[in-house]
Amino acid sequence: MKLKLLGSIVIGAMLLAGCQGGSNKDKTEGDQSSQQPSAGQQMPGEVQQPQDIEVSDKEIQKFVDAAQKVQQLNMQMQQEVGKTVKDEGMKAQRFNEIHRAQQSQQGGKAGATEKEMQKYQNILEKLQQKQSGAQEKMRSAIQEAGLTMQRYQQIATAAQQDSTLMKRLQDAMRKGMMQQQQPQGRQ
Repeated sequence: MKLKLLGSIVIGAMLLAGCQGGSNKDKTEGDQSSQQPSAGQQMPGEVQQPQDIEVSDKEIQKFVDAAQKVQQLNMQMQQEVGKTVKDEGMKAQRFNEIHRAQQSQQGGKAGATEKEMQKYQNILEKLQQKQSGAQEKMRSAIQEAGLTMQRYQQIATAAQQDSTLMKRLQDAMRKGMMQQQQPQGRQ
């Protein structure tokens, strides 16, 4: 589970990277990754070149701290997505069907009625409004951890391509989780 969490955090970092240079629509898709498997395939428009970067132990800890905060914000945003879809009177599965059809190269409607399309558009508008606030919170969390957005993204990209760096991040994540699980009174 810990490895999945770190993988999810790295993917979240990449989604954040894509959002910084991408459109609001791209971010909306990324926020729904827990409900929509194809959203995880959407990466930034730029080609990711292998990066050979030096990352200090101090930066590893800063990255892990930031990534954990970003993951929490991501989970909150996913809950807001679900709530927004439900509040508009649409089921998440149906929203995702329409969304996938809209994102396909044919731009289909998945057999959606006009009423469903109106709900879908209302949901997208609301999510786009929420997403800018979520992006800002993520940027703030990264900066509060002591990293710039650019450095955070460099480390995230490099970790996907460098198994040694990924292992260092995983070890730091495990260490942090173990420390959080220890009772407060023990030393």
